[in-house]
Amino acid sequence: MRHRGLAAGPGSVVLATSGTSSAVGELATALLRPGDTVAIEDPGYLRAVGALRAAGMNVVGVPVDAGGLRVDRIPPHVRAVYCTPAHQFPLGARMPASRRVDLIEFARKNGIFIIEDDYDGELRYDTAPLPLLISMAPDVVVHLGTTSKILATDLGVGWLVARPEITEAVLAHRVDIGSSPSPAGQHVVSEFARHGDLARHLRRLRRVVPPRRALLVDELTRRGLPVTGDDAGSHVVVELPDAAAERHAVDTARARGVHLDGLARHHLSTPHRFGVALGYTALPDPDLARAVPVAADCLTEAFFDPH
Repeated sequence: MRHRGLAAGPGSVVLATSGTSSAVGELATALLRPGDTVAIEDPGYLRAVGALRAAGMNVVGVPVDAGGLRVDRIPPHVRAVYCTPAHQFPLGARMPASRRVDLIEFARKNGIFIIEDDYDGELRYDTAPLPLLISMAPDVVVHLGTTSKILATDLGVGWLVARPEITEAVLAHRVDIGSSPSPAGQHVVSEFARHGDLARHLRRLRRVVPPRRALLVDELTRRGLPVTGDDAGSHVVVELPDAAAERHAVDTARARGVHLDGLARHHLSTPHRFGVALGYTALPDPDLARAVPVAADCLTEAFFDPH
């Protein structure tokens, strides 16, 4: 409630998970049947795609634009929709309020549910976030959160918020297969929150991360590179003209010791958006300061002289 404006009251239940990917797989297995179709953003989060396919789902990609998932392009026969409305991964768009309403109306009209992945919703630096989908429509939304962006990627702790019958179905599935999230990480996060350390940690992140983002964005824009994505989260995107330009940027940066994450690999189908996603939170400040000019050099060369 304090950080995301979500009150889990009598109409919803908070359930611990091992993280987003495992929660997506559990939801698919507990609520859907093998062969059911789930829509997901394209480009999008491929670990969620892998979890859905491992559960026997048919996964279809839905195009993304500056407002996130294109609701008008969702096939009518899907049984669920997975999306990242607060900060679309990997392109960084924020879904506007009107499109959130359209998505909710689509779900209600077609009798399906929405999986809302709020993977970095606590990392917002400019303005207050738009209302969560689950706060707008708890009847059709399952909300997922994770500690991977705010604490550690290997902690393996997340949460699921949904109607009681959904969480009961997930719990019943866990009983059937004899599996549940490890309690160790849950106790760490619980104590971290109970004593106020989590709140202090998030306040610190909101102080130290914006200058890191500014360092990266200033270096890129100074060279005339287009920087896209909302002022939030832990990455920005530089789009490039084509696949050859993306490969050139990634390869030349790797040769200079810097890893760039190309957008092509995040597509379900034939890649149609090219560029790189640049993270700015994992490296220590001195390493980031050294890596940013190298990345900017390689992207500038690829953007203005891709071949």
